Amino acid sequence: MSQDTDELGIRQFATSPVTVVRQHVLGDDLLQHGSIIAIATVASGALNYAFQVFMGRALGPEQYGVFGALFALFYIVNVFGRGLRFSASRFTAELVGNGPALASFHRKFLRQSMLFSIGIFVALVAAAPLLSDFLDVSTTLLVVAIAGTAPFGLALTVNFGTFQGVQWFTPLGGYKVLLAGVKLAAGVALVVLGYGVFGAFAALILASVVVYGTTTIHLRRRLQAPLPSASTFDFSRAYRYTLPAILTGFCLTVPTTVDVILAKHFFPSRLAGLYVAASVLGKILVFLPMGISTALFPKVSTQQADESATSELLTRAMFYTAVIAGLGTATYWVLPEFVLTTFYGAAYADAVPLLQWYGISILVFALASVILNFELARSRNRFVYVFTLISVVEIALMGLFHASPLQFLHILLLGNTALVVLGIIEVYS
Repeated sequence: MSQDTDELGIRQFATSPVTVVRQHVLGDDLLQHGSIIAIATVASGALNYAFQVFMGRALGPEQYGVFGALFALFYIVNVFGRGLRFSASRFTAELVGNGPALASFHRKFLRQSMLFSIGIFVALVAAAPLLSDFLDVSTTLLVVAIAGTAPFGLALTVNFGTFQGVQWFTPLGGYKVLLAGVKLAAGVALVVLGYGVFGAFAALILASVVVYGTTTIHLRRRLQAPLPSASTFDFSRAYRYTLPAILTGFCLTVPTTVDVILAKHFFPSRLAGLYVAASVLGKILVFLPMGISTALFPKVSTQQADESATSELLTRAMFYTAVIAGLGTATYWVLPEFVLTTFYGAAYADAVPLLQWYGISILVFALASVILNFELARSRNRFVYVFTLISVVEIALMGLFHASPLQFLHILLLGNTALVVLGIIEVYS
């Protein structure tokens, strides 16, 4: 065996596998930082899914179908939040060595994002009658409740993006858990008090207000005070970046969210409720490896000039994501009924084939999402536009072919597989 070959660690692994694992895995800062976010994601995810499961059991399949469609609308609204978060993370990573400039950027971008969020709120209120009619919701006030999550919820993502950009992953993870905890506690209390679906969405508003306030205070105290001379950042760069960032948010949210809205529109209430349950469980496979993508983004943003380093980061991120999401997919395929009945009860047992296929399609989607984050971090937007186009095609196909919910999942699987293939070609060509 040559010395060059041994640099890969093969000889050392043969003699001391534990040492190699410790050096190459446990010593990997991407995995370490990703693990912090992954732990927080698991904790917040457990709270979020407790929220979903409680609503599923308390409301029943028919009302849960209504709740699921409205919650999907909430996710679509947060497409803009993802865009704001990507923009905040990208430029705070760039400014991390200049404390006053970083503080100045954060304050101005947060203020501008709040104004933008209020505009989204007004637009949603104006569109409430049309949206409630499409979703077959009995009152427009439920859509107005969704609109109410926009002002503080979208602005909050700027604070999250700032934590991500400066790589303060521990407080970022803590606030994610706090957001989910407040939402669960308030949601359970309001639904038990008899406010039903209104109570669930009021909890979302309350949680975003609380965490927006605490994160803003945290950042104001920890960032350096901005100086007048530090306000020279060219915000036109952030504005130009926001479009592909919002499109990335669209790509990461809509393909696995619009399907729920379309299920509510095309299928009977009970079948839509079953689809919502499969969708909620399926999205765990995106949330679990999300810590890897979250840690990847600022690291790539600060190493753009080093092609070999960024490519190696992508390879590790893809591997970790495949392992984490792959284990979940295998569980869903082998034990789907156990998973469904454990979380939702026997009333949802008929969703077994939906959960199996949702798991596979989401595994592929998780891998495509890593590539999407990687390309956006490098400000290489061609794949963002390709991803957007295929996402739109997926939505159109689901609108055309809806004989059964399984057709939706087969469309998602084909589209996501194409994205992984095209993404790999884009990165390595």
